[in-house]
Order: sequence, then C-alpha cells, then structure tokens
Amino acid sequence: MKTVSASFLTLLCAAAGATALVTVPLRADSHVDVGLSVGIPLPHGYVDVVVGREHYYHYRGVFYRRGPRGLVVVRAPRGAVLRELPPYYSRIYVGNVIYFRYGEVYYQPCPGGYMVVDAPVGPNLPPPPPVVEYQSVWVGSTEYLFKDGQFFQKTPDGLVWREAPLGAVTKTLPPDATSLWYQDNEYFECGNVYFRKSPDGYKVVPRPFPK
Repeated sequence: MKTVSASFLTLLCAAAGATALVTVPLRADSHVDVGLSVGIPLPHGYVDVVVGREHYYHYRGVFYRRGPRGLVVVRAPRGAVLRELPPYYSRIYVGNVIYFRYGEVYYQPCPGGYMVVDAPVGPNLPPPPPVVEYQSVWVGSTEYLFKDGQFFQKTPDGLVWREAPLGAVTKTLPPDATSLWYQDNEYFECGNVYFRKSPDGYKVVPRPFPK
C-alpha cells in the first residue's frame, strides 16, 4: 500500500469542495488483505485488517481479535481501512463532509478504501440506528446468539464467533439472504450459510448441492 501524507488528503478534500475540517486519522501502516482460513475457524469471506502492529479480522461489519477460545468481537479499531463498506451502511453528511455509518461505526473515504473514524459531532446528526438484539438459539443444550447472519457464544473472553451450527433454527433471515432453488426445494443463503424454512423459523442446513 502506498504511503499517503495527511497533507495530500487535506488537499484532496479541498479539491472536492469540502468546507468543513476533515479529521481522518490517516494511518500509513494500516492495510487490509483477503485471507485464507488456516488453523482457526474463520467466517467465509473474512478479511485481515492490520492497524499499526495490531491484527484484526473483519466480516459483515464486525471486527474480531484472536482469543484462546476463538475470534472475540472487539470495538472497531480507529484507523482501520476496509476496501469495501459493510452491507446496509448509511450515508451521513456533516456540513459538506460525508460519513458512512454501519451500526455505531463511522467510516470516511480514504486512499485504498474506507477508514474507521471517530463519530462526527454536529447539531443535526440523525438519531443512532435502533439496536438490533441478538436472537437466542438453542441446539440441544448449547446456546448460540444469532445476529445478521452470524452465530456467537458468550465466553469469559467476551462474545466469540462460531461456525453456523447445523440444525439451529432462527426466527428471521439475515436482511441480505438470497433465495435459491435446488431440486424443487427453496433454500436461503447468506455468507455461505444455508437455511430452509421450517414451521418454527429458518433452519441451518448443509450446503444442498456439491461444490
């Protein structure tokens, strides 16, 4: 990744007609790479994000760090850069400055993608988005928490990501789940996790067709 100075970013914003101060904490040592799962279960399609000397994983708007029990959910690190924004983000303008918001995390455009920044301060900011609660899902005697297509478990280290457990039944589908048909049966897919409609909701099932 090329090193870009803060002065260059200021000139870039000025050329775009920005009249308000842009406070993007530019990190020349922040970069993101598409990763491969080696040695630890990771979400399908995750990316590696490095901020300074700190290593994170990102998937569907959630940032993770390695922990003794798996990937632990952590606060979005200021200065992290993503090549693409999470799904279902919203645009917010503060003066002439644009922000992108996903949940409680704010991003601004930067060279190479979008950078996690501090929340803007302004009198006319839209209200924060409603908090989406986790669904409690039981598979036998094991409890999982389900939210936006991902499954988690509570541990002493915090909330830890888990692979989708077969047989889990969720009340709702992720907002971006897509319908597909195979051998006259309808399935729903999101992030390489497959669901089938059941009397109680949507059941996690194996991939219905060969790779």
